[in-house]
Amino acid sequence: MVEVQSQATSPKPVINKRCTEVPMAVGSPTASEMRRRRRRRSRLMSTTSSVVSAAAAGIPASEKHKISNNEALMHMVKATIGGGFLAMPDAFHNIGIVMGVVGTAVLGLSVLNMMSCIVRCSQTLRSGKYVDIILAEQNSNNAGAKRENDDNDDRKIPPTLRYNNELLLPPMDYPDTVAAVLKYRARGRFAWLASFARKFTSISLVATYYGVNIIYVCILSSTCKQLIDQYTANAAVDSWSYLVHGLSIRWYPILTAVLIVPVGMVRLIKYLVPFSVAANVCILAGTVAVFYFIFFGDNRPLAPEEQAKLIVWPATRWSLFAGSALCSLEGVGMLLHIENAMSRPLELAGPPSYTLHRSMVVIVMMNSALGLFGYMRYGDRCEGSISLNLPQNNRLSEVIKIMIALGILMTYGLQLTVTTDLAWQGLRSKLVRSKGETTDCRDVTDDDDSSPRLTTYYYLMRSILIVGTIIVAMAIPDIGPLVSLVGSIGFSLLGLIVPVIMETVWYWYDEDNDDLGQNCYDGTATTANGAKSMLSARGNICRRIVRHVKNMILLVFATVALVGGAFYNIRDIVNKASEDAVSYSV
Repeated sequence: MVEVQSQATSPKPVINKRCTEVPMAVGSPTASEMRRRRRRRSRLMSTTSSVVSAAAAGIPASEKHKISNNEALMHMVKATIGGGFLAMPDAFHNIGIVMGVVGTAVLGLSVLNMMSCIVRCSQTLRSGKYVDIILAEQNSNNAGAKRENDDNDDRKIPPTLRYNNELLLPPMDYPDTVAAVLKYRARGRFAWLASFARKFTSISLVATYYGVNIIYVCILSSTCKQLIDQYTANAAVDSWSYLVHGLSIRWYPILTAVLIVPVGMVRLIKYLVPFSVAANVCILAGTVAVFYFIFFGDNRPLAPEEQAKLIVWPATRWSLFAGSALCSLEGVGMLLHIENAMSRPLELAGPPSYTLHRSMVVIVMMNSALGLFGYMRYGDRCEGSISLNLPQNNRLSEVIKIMIALGILMTYGLQLTVTTDLAWQGLRSKLVRSKGETTDCRDVTDDDDSSPRLTTYYYLMRSILIVGTIIVAMAIPDIGPLVSLVGSIGFSLLGLIVPVIMETVWYWYDEDNDDLGQNCYDGTATTANGAKSMLSARGNICRRIVRHVKNMILLVFATVALVGGAFYNIRDIVNKASEDAVSYSV
């Protein structure tokens, strides 16, 4: 977190009770200095979630340690290996082999198209003709402070750098990119929605990745229950092991809280990054071992009725597949953080590397392989996490389950920090604003995150979020429906619906058909090139029609996945809860 160093040698300002005058001692910061510090801290706080999210993906935040294109590819792939990836065989269980492979490829192409749109929108807004517009607005906003901050001098871009593809403005996160597109494109027609869009996208990010934390708790609880039931199967009647054996899965989130709470309460990134490295090693090794057991494990043939279901499945369940697959394929939360950490960010979605495209090929192939072969091996016995299908009387499989569970546990803290810092930005601004309304005379350290007041509120909020994941995991212990529900609602919104709106607004008018990420047309066509200009205009019209038709199809598809997935998953969750209630009563 950002901290402001106090001047140890300077006495505090003398403040009278009526707060009418504030005599400043010699060497103390002036009122303008205090305001400048608060503005600087506010700007730094806006980038805190970006630094934390980058750390969650193992991305270096320092400017001196930029990553290469291949490293960015590895980070993209690694960011998608988690609860959604382990649930792909269960996703194929909802659609079958043929449509599962086809559906994964179609979803991969859709996700790639929309993620490319997000990257190119962000990069275009930070370069070319939008630089002067954005900087002029920022400078006008700072004019009310009498230009006390000398940083304004650095906001002047030399004319030789304007109107090119150089990224001249600071990095933008996903909510800022959405707001900027609505504000500056379509002649400002949708500028009134920019503030709402930023808040909506931020809330969606918090809710979606908070759902991912709940999935982590469910995976950890299910793994612990399976291992404990296995080792307490032959326990004596009068032993404590006998009491634990067969305990309902709904109690295990409380038992695992002993591990979850300490990890979740760690705030400083420097203490969490080593956990992230160890988690990546555990999960990647576990993934390799899962493929080993799928191909070389004990062969248990499927029943005839299961073999018949390998080819086709009722279409009413396809929305469940879409939700689980989106939860595994989407990496929209880490996308711009990876782009900001690249040494050549223009090559993420552009030539000659096309890093995003290559990473999506790897991601689609890995998800298709795990879903296809995992479902062919286990059929209707597929669990919400494929690790739970590994043999129970095998030492190697037990080690792999523990490794995956430890990887999920160590990822929990860093993933929760991403969610917490996004939520803390909104809560912190309200706390500081409410404090300012009660008194006009505050020391600048009252706004510091290391102050006792804000520290108490931060840890209180963090503890509430941790307890919330445990409570929801108790209510919804099934991994499969939960993964599909998070993907259907959260990633349908963030990965498909919001980007579709962005691209539609970007190309709202005919003259807005300039390609994303490309320099604007300079308008120097001559009469000899009139025919070529007419052909180019017709091509732009055709591309515009195709683009809007494509966006309409994606919007309808995402809406069906959102509504259908939410309905069927909630129905399955409620039915499962009813069955458990009946079994308890009996």
